[in-house]
Amino acid sequence: MSGNPDEIDVLNYLNDKAGKAYRTVKSNLSLIGARLKEGATVEDCKAVIDAKVASWAGDEKMREYLRPQTLFGAAKFAGYVGQLGNTSSAAVKDWE
Repeated sequence: MSGNPDEIDVLNYLNDKAGKAYRTVKSNLSLIGARLKEGATVEDCKAVIDAKVASWAGDEKMREYLRPQTLFGAAKFAGYVGQLGNTSSAAVKDWE
């Protein structure tokens, strides 16, 4: 298993909440790690997962986007955090 414990924790949380089985490989963990290095917290990442699972899990077409590439890509993650409002510490960070 590669990756740091926080990256693995977020990926496991995604798998649990979305009913997925993404492996702890570099391609998945590096996206999460990049957001954490930019200042996002594990809680920010989990809040994005919770929000997107709530809005996409019931939609057959959108459910496929509950994946690391979509949730943790730099531009998309910044937008998703912004949708959370002021409940997230990441909402006040500059992601660019």
